[in-house]
Amino acid sequence: MVGPMPDTSATQDHALAPAFRQAMRRLTSTVCIVSAHADSEPVGMTMTAVTSVSMEPPALLICANRRSRLHAALTPGTPFCVNVLRVGHDSVAAAFGGRASHAERFCLGNWAIGGDGPPHLEDALANLFCCVANSLDHGSHTLFVGEVREVRTGAEGPPLIYGDGRYGPS
Repeated sequence: MVGPMPDTSATQDHALAPAFRQAMRRLTSTVCIVSAHADSEPVGMTMTAVTSVSMEPPALLICANRRSRLHAALTPGTPFCVNVLRVGHDSVAAAFGGRASHAERFCLGNWAIGGDGPPHLEDALANLFCCVANSLDHGSHTLFVGEVREVRTGAEGPPLIYGDGRYGPS
């Protein structure tokens, strides 16, 4: 007679984490800053975990750590903006990645903060204005599906990418 299988997932996750982290460093991605308002204050974070979901309706997916201030702001129906960065936005990306305090982040770059919508970087390659449509918790993060409400394309040039722990051109 066979008994229940032992739960080894915690042990496997712990042993797998360093290799997984190293493999993900080799996955080069376009850098974005996702921004919103939390209690009438702008919040945002640098993110590479952004991907398209569907064209009908236009939707995208972002992944946010549950400990982040941005995560706390993303409730159903909340507007947010995915700002696609370009080469030259390295310092802005680093600031929103944690090198600057939350109070200092929106002082770097050309941000439009007032008005009804979420903050957006005016010289980004693109701004995708979305509303939270759905979410799914997994591990330390939540996957948020955003329905795209408006798209603005702006500056020209190569996107800012992140790979192997560094920002760079494509």
